[in-house]
Amino acid sequence: MVTTEVPAKTIRLLIADDHQMVRDGIRVMLESQEGHYKFIITEAESGEDAIQKILRQNFDVIIVDYQMPGLSGAETVKSIMLYKPEAKVLALSNYDELSYISNMLAAGAKGYVLKNIEPTQLIHAMQTIMDNKAYYSNEVAVKLLDAERSNVRTGTPESYGLTKREIEVFRMIALEMTNDEIAEALAIGKRTVDTHRQNLLNKLHAKNTVGLIKAAYEFKLI
Repeated sequence: MVTTEVPAKTIRLLIADDHQMVRDGIRVMLESQEGHYKFIITEAESGEDAIQKILRQNFDVIIVDYQMPGLSGAETVKSIMLYKPEAKVLALSNYDELSYISNMLAAGAKGYVLKNIEPTQLIHAMQTIMDNKAYYSNEVAVKLLDAERSNVRTGTPESYGLTKREIEVFRMIALEMTNDEIAEALAIGKRTVDTHRQNLLNKLHAKNTVGLIKAAYEFKLI
């Protein structure tokens, strides 16, 4: 009886991490698990290097370290998504602090895993985000669930897409300044202040001014 083997699916992977030891470790980890998948691995030692590589070729998965010199992990992910909006980015980090997680997810990462991840879990994470689903390490998932339950905003105003001017208006609203006072202080029209206020409500998913003031306290703007 003739049996036919199912050919391994090729995954083109980019690993962006400033530590050669980490990149080597991921490579060895994945290559030791090759069976249904065959990995074609490209390495980048910085965010800038990663961006140059994604401009030259496409990857099925891009693993990005949170903390790198030069462009940070979040800045790198933002740039990647600007050039390749459909990119599947998996954040990799030693840190499970909520602000770090939020920054990477807000930048466009589809998942967030810690560097102590097991080989089979890493492959499952890659499979999951390739299927357009989110994947988080257990510790990360718990942090996100706790934050959702407590309904506390995490990250920074910038991670919610706020511009510098919107943050200025945000802070003034939190100080209970009227639209007229804000317009005078910033030398802009009242209608412009109204527009900034509406943008803040939309971006922060706040229902009213009270919600904006609550958010300002959470971001420690006041």
